[in-house]
Amino acid sequence: MSNKFVVGIDGSAISQRAVEFAADEAALHDGELEIVYAVELPTDVDFYGMTIAGPQIEVLQHYGDELLTAAAAKVKDSHPDLPTTTKSVIGNPTWVLISASEDAAAIIVGSRGLGAVKGAFLGSVSSRLSTEASCPVFVISEHEERPTGGPIVVGVDDSEFGTAALAFALAQAAARKTSVRAVSAYRAPALAAPVEPELLVALQTSEAQEAERVLTTALERAVTEETKNVEVEKVAVEDSPANAIIEQSKDAQLIVVGSHGKGFIKRLFLGSVSRQVLSDADRPVVVVDLPH
Repeated sequence: MSNKFVVGIDGSAISQRAVEFAADEAALHDGELEIVYAVELPTDVDFYGMTIAGPQIEVLQHYGDELLTAAAAKVKDSHPDLPTTTKSVIGNPTWVLISASEDAAAIIVGSRGLGAVKGAFLGSVSSRLSTEASCPVFVISEHEERPTGGPIVVGVDDSEFGTAALAFALAQAAARKTSVRAVSAYRAPALAAPVEPELLVALQTSEAQEAERVLTTALERAVTEETKNVEVEKVAVEDSPANAIIEQSKDAQLIVVGSHGKGFIKRLFLGSVSRQVLSDADRPVVVVDLPH
């Protein structure tokens, strides 16, 4: 298994925070850090309609080299013993990082970028990475405060993606010496006509019990010898999946979601839910796919 943590930068403040997070994550797992700057080759169209490389490419490459040097220097100050390399690549940032994910323990990016490279790592990149990368993708929010302490919050449904997300959360909690808060969301079924209050309560109770069963079953599947001692708080919430995760993460240091899902609990990890969590959460979010 790779121990290389890859972080994408573009010069924005959020990407600088992503570098800090990536360095901490690599050090936590005794890994190595690779800082990547990617820029698409600018093109102009000549008199004959042929595309040619624009003259600004050298300027952009020089800018990238300066960013990489500065980022590596900051990592050296905070983690002097962390093996760190830099890489400047001409290419679409999304595809560069997707390619890098094939040989990485994790990819780390900012939720959106505001750097000089005209959106090198904009929100569209983090969104695309979260569904196509071959490894977990950490997305660092624009929230100014760096969360410390607190549990790892993970959304769980009854799909294999829910189990994978919970297993990852348990491993993160073991490494960080903290606990896990596993969240399962449910909704009482929509009814076409009014019903007796007793029946409505019974339906709500049934849905809540199903959510609790999902949590128990997923935990049995996800726990390993290395994570069996991690404290787990199981929370079944009547809410939409994204809202449930966000509300339960107010004191969290990290949120874990699956890239997709197809369970009884309202398809917790459909892309729209993951995207909403990525968009609205003020904590770092890691999107986990099935193990490759």
